[in-house]
Amino acid sequence: MKTIAFSSKVEQAIGLLLVIILSPVLISCTKDGTVSSESVTDSKSKQLAVTNVAAVGTIGAAGNALYEVWTKVTGNDVAQVPQSATPTTSTQLTTLEPATTGATDYAARIRAYVIPPTTGNYTFWIAADDSGEIWLSKNDNPATKTKIAFTLSWTNLRQWTKFASQKSAPVALTAGQKYYMEVLHKQGGGGGNLSVQWTLPNGTVETPIPASRLATYVPGAGDNTIYTPSAVLNLYGQHDITISGKLFSGGDLPLITLTNCYNIKITGNKFANSSKVGIYLYNSKNITIENNFFTLVSTGVYAERTESGGIVVNNNQFLNMKGPFPRGQFVQFNNVRGPGSSVSYNKGENILGQSYPEDGISMYESSGTAASPTKIVGNWIRGGGPSASGGGVMIGDRGGSYLTATDNILVDPGEYGMAIAGGDHNVVSNNMIYGKQQSFTNVGLYINDIGGFKTTNCTMANNKVRYFNKVNYMNNAWISPNSGKPAGWDTNIFGANIDASILPAVIITKK
Repeated sequence: MKTIAFSSKVEQAIGLLLVIILSPVLISCTKDGTVSSESVTDSKSKQLAVTNVAAVGTIGAAGNALYEVWTKVTGNDVAQVPQSATPTTSTQLTTLEPATTGATDYAARIRAYVIPPTTGNYTFWIAADDSGEIWLSKNDNPATKTKIAFTLSWTNLRQWTKFASQKSAPVALTAGQKYYMEVLHKQGGGGGNLSVQWTLPNGTVETPIPASRLATYVPGAGDNTIYTPSAVLNLYGQHDITISGKLFSGGDLPLITLTNCYNIKITGNKFANSSKVGIYLYNSKNITIENNFFTLVSTGVYAERTESGGIVVNNNQFLNMKGPFPRGQFVQFNNVRGPGSSVSYNKGENILGQSYPEDGISMYESSGTAASPTKIVGNWIRGGGPSASGGGVMIGDRGGSYLTATDNILVDPGEYGMAIAGGDHNVVSNNMIYGKQQSFTNVGLYINDIGGFKTTNCTMANNKVRYFNKVNYMNNAWISPNSGKPAGWDTNIFGANIDASILPAVIITKK
């Protein structure tokens, strides 16, 4: 395999000598897409049997919704719901409306399956004090959930129209099928309320959604899966395979390599203790990687040279990526193009001294399409450094277009928080980025035309940023002189009232 070398890291090393530390100036660089020495070996003879992963949850009796409450949780934002922690109480609801309460400082989650009575388009609504979100899956699998409606501020009980975001877009559902639903709620001071209603295809409104439309969600042991040890897999030209329930560990090869493969699902596995990447994809399409655990590998998922899209890396957990540069990402796309790709709802943590990461998520010369942008949505990232060039989420690196990074939460992710380094129609919006002073920190949010790759038609909007550089100067954001001001820039909140508590104390629950 041809090794691709770029000069950007050398350029950065020179540039760092010129930093004026007390001014809000960023010396940064393009993140590398080097292939390194990882080779792809044809292995046409290898076949995989379809296996089953331990379920995250099961469908129980009809007529209930699981209601979980955490007490003594301060704040007003849904991001502060400590979903990885054990709830203080767990009870059952017969409608999607718990009792109104005068309690303060609590967080809550409702989990259930909703069952449509007829086929057609449904509209969902949420009312909550102080904030709430509705998440709905496209089937009964929680891994496919997406946020469809929310309120960032308080409403009265059943006050459905205070904010436009309380109402979902029409959702096409099939009669009798079970769809996983999750409702998150955060209450700070004063009394709390939460309600969810829907409009049926015939226009009937059910307020709240009643027991007759629900089936109980029963939590399973998804984070305590018993894995079956497996040898390293190297597949060529394979398709329509599920790889699940396996432990891949050790060695100096990628733990799974897929070359010229398609329609493969990798779910519920553990990837550990390798000097190379956990999963390496080359010229493969329609690959789904979900609900896996990656720890102590050089990079979790590295996808390269895909022109047909469909690379989905969702709902995984990553702990302590080892690098070294140019590896060290939870997920990196290198020349991944086409529709249907996503890196979303993953949780990643790098503990300083136990890891040597570069970027958390890197989009290198990669693009979605206008009709189907590549999504980098809802990821939780904590920890980075000591790399002087690595950070949280990098998009548009050496070009790339139609990349959308929204609703991510980053705490202490490294030298920078989030960035657009080039490309067209790229978006960074509605993220929360916090970074404390460390020896390698620089800037929270930036846009920069690096290496001659122009940033055009880009958006950076509604982000909350509080970031301290290495001399404890609050260096929240920077627009390079060679870049235009992105759309939405004035809607960002720089110096926002946020801190490390925007993420729960425990975000990695898999073992």
